[in-house]
Amino acid sequence: MALSDNPLSLIYSVTDINSYVKNLLKSDENLHYVLVRGEISNLKVQAGVGHHYFSLKDEESMVNVTLFNSYASKLDFALENGMEVIILASVDLYVSRGSYQLNAYQVEQVGEGKALVELEKLKQKLNAEGLFDPARKRKINIFPNRIGVISGKGSAAIKDITYNVFRRYPCVEIYFFPSQVQGDGAAKDIIRAFDLAQKCDLDTLIISRGGGASEDLAAFNDEALVRRVAASKMPVISAVGHEIDTTLVELASDLRVSTPTGAAEAATIDKREIEQSLFGYEEEMNEIISSKVKEIRDSINSYKKDINNILIHKLDLIKSDLNSKKSLLDSLNPYSVLSRGYSLTYNEKGKVVTSIGDVNEGENIRTLVSDGEIHSKVSKKEKK
Repeated sequence: MALSDNPLSLIYSVTDINSYVKNLLKSDENLHYVLVRGEISNLKVQAGVGHHYFSLKDEESMVNVTLFNSYASKLDFALENGMEVIILASVDLYVSRGSYQLNAYQVEQVGEGKALVELEKLKQKLNAEGLFDPARKRKINIFPNRIGVISGKGSAAIKDITYNVFRRYPCVEIYFFPSQVQGDGAAKDIIRAFDLAQKCDLDTLIISRGGGASEDLAAFNDEALVRRVAASKMPVISAVGHEIDTTLVELASDLRVSTPTGAAEAATIDKREIEQSLFGYEEEMNEIISSKVKEIRDSINSYKKDINNILIHKLDLIKSDLNSKKSLLDSLNPYSVLSRGYSLTYNEKGKVVTSIGDVNEGENIRTLVSDGEIHSKVSKKEKK
């Protein structure tokens, strides 16, 4: 009987087997974040991408290692063949090839210590709690009234922050909370200064270390301090001073910068920007006013034309009415008929003669014609 005909047998694909083994490796917590020591060989860097691929070997065995660029870019030294290192990695399986490998997160040359595992575990723990979530980070108020600064007493960091804040935004108040920033007891002292700052009405709190060696960053990875920073009542800007080494305090802060000067710039707006904005607003306002004045002027001119047209029309109506009434008056004027050959006769009493009974023979009468008067005497009157 052929194997494929056996009803009791399950037939797996190669991918099924490799995926199953990969899941076994992922489910084994003992294979997460392990420290492995060995010598680098077969080092290759993917051009344009920056991923590092190499083998890690000892006297008897060898294992393939992948260090992606997101982690490789944080190294402060270049990997080389023959270099002995300790890596923090997880065991994984490359399904398409069926070969297992180590995915590295950090690399240290032998002799630099073994605190990486504990730090990575703490990082993963706090991240799972949401302390590093970008969604919880607050916007920095760049028009502050009061800024707090935690840094070493009399340090260059304090001087840089003070100078640059007042240069950019001189109307702000700065409150200093001096603290030890490295060495034994530094974490507790920073917490003391931090708790004191929380009692003040600050718009922004800057935690700055300035320069220094990367091995002195331990205080900024202290769990209690990190939790306080995440719970701060005001936004926190961290300026620990290293681009490559990112501390947990920086991950928990609302904004991370690399230098004290950068912190001052992030915490304030430059007064020159305000002046430029005001100048822009002034120009915009002038344009709006000019436009409004022109609009009003055009409206007035339009109303003026309308009023003139109305007045002219009204005057024309009045003139027409006057002319009509004048014509009517002229037609009713008794003297106007004189021009058509008629006349008016008045007796001595000034009464218009309309009947022969209005005059007596021998009476003087006055006759009006169109161009003057005629004086005469009634010599005889006859009744028709």
